[in-house]
Amino acid sequence: MDNSLINGIFSGTIPWFQLLGTTPLEIIATLSAVIGVILIARQNILGWALGISWAVISAWLAFTQWQLVSDGILYLAYIPIQIYCWSVWIRRGKAQQHELFIPTWMPFKNQILISIAALLAIAVWAFSISGLAAKVSWIPEPTLLWRDSTTTVLNFFAQFLQARKRMENWVIWLIVNLLGIHIYWVKEAPIYSIQYAIFLGLGIYGWIQWHQSSRHNHQL
Repeated sequence: MDNSLINGIFSGTIPWFQLLGTTPLEIIATLSAVIGVILIARQNILGWALGISWAVISAWLAFTQWQLVSDGILYLAYIPIQIYCWSVWIRRGKAQQHELFIPTWMPFKNQILISIAALLAIAVWAFSISGLAAKVSWIPEPTLLWRDSTTTVLNFFAQFLQARKRMENWVIWLIVNLLGIHIYWVKEAPIYSIQYAIFLGLGIYGWIQWHQSSRHNHQL
């Protein structure tokens, strides 16, 4: 671990705005992600527009500046997912006049089923990436395979549940963000760990906001 970087972060010698990124596009992408999560936590549909902005910029940076092909493909996948979530909120918000589109928990049976589906998807993803890396020369040998696979797959599940305003999405984001803090710390990228810590706090904020909204609407 680069002790000078860690000391610099906690001593204040590294400007805190650098946690957002070191180039204008990185800063815009990070701000879009942070503000987008806040808006989604407040059930503001504009959060999805900022999510699309973040995904587009991140995909561009991954391909053109960072040479991270796998991450670039993942960011590209986020674009239609964000559009889908946006469209669901628009459709559900307009169509269900007799039933409010509010945050709810899934039935316990569905929670079990989606947990099993997530575990199977993580296993398929991990074995697939490992197999591709062994056969395709331009794909590097994956490190932290299972942890990285878990965060990747759970991202998709969380987005899917968030589109339907299911409270479980915040539980999944909790797992993703805790793993993100750990992964980037192990990979000696503490600034990204701190970013995930910020997202962890925003996820807790989102859960509180949705819980209060759900309780308020059920009391009406």
